[in-house]
Amino acid sequence: MTQALPPNGDEVVAIVLAAGGSSRMGGVDKIWAPLGEGAVIEYALRALAATPGVSTVVAVGPRERHDAFAAILAHAGVDVRCVEGGARRQDSVAAGLAAAPEAAWYLVHDGARPFATPALNTRVLEAARQRGAAVPGVPVADTLKRVDAEGRVLDTVDRAPLRAIQTPQAFRGQLLRDAHARVLDDVTDDASMVERLGASVFVVAGDELNRKITTQADLEWARALVAGVQATTPAGRG
Repeated sequence: MTQALPPNGDEVVAIVLAAGGSSRMGGVDKIWAPLGEGAVIEYALRALAATPGVSTVVAVGPRERHDAFAAILAHAGVDVRCVEGGARRQDSVAAGLAAAPEAAWYLVHDGARPFATPALNTRVLEAARQRGAAVPGVPVADTLKRVDAEGRVLDTVDRAPLRAIQTPQAFRGQLLRDAHARVLDDVTDDASMVERLGASVFVVAGDELNRKITTQADLEWARALVAGVQATTPAGRG
């Protein structure tokens, strides 16, 4: 069922997850890895702070990084709150919710996705305002095959209806809080929790550049992308 569109002035809180272990990065903290003129996390934080309607940004990460989070957004014109994360992704989001003010809408974003733009954030948020919950997704490009324990192909999966889901994910405030109060088993994203409540989640167009930095190869790709942008923009930054 479609949710009624709330007033444009309803408060939006962004929760940014920056507490991961970077287990596939060979000891490099991907969140704070240098990227262009800053670090990976700076791009995500500043894009969320620049998204119309966002009044508070909650950074979830190690206590020793809280001052750095605050410094990045010192002049962004938003309320900045910092809290330590938990053992699981959903524990970190729950910690962010506990530190956040009550809000009509929440955006939950992976800090390791540096190229989510204010335009993408707004697109997801506007879809949530109309439907209650929305996530960005991109079509799956690779051929998908289902295999057994020995690696034998069982069948080829139709990829046409499939989407690779990204963040930020946007939710009506009470819906997200209810999901975190009621869903206790492991999940991979907040949309999965909302789905388990029986609520609908809608997919909007994501962005192919909105990749999550999980490996050293991802980081090198991101650096090459930023270097290319820097070479073609007068300010040296895209």
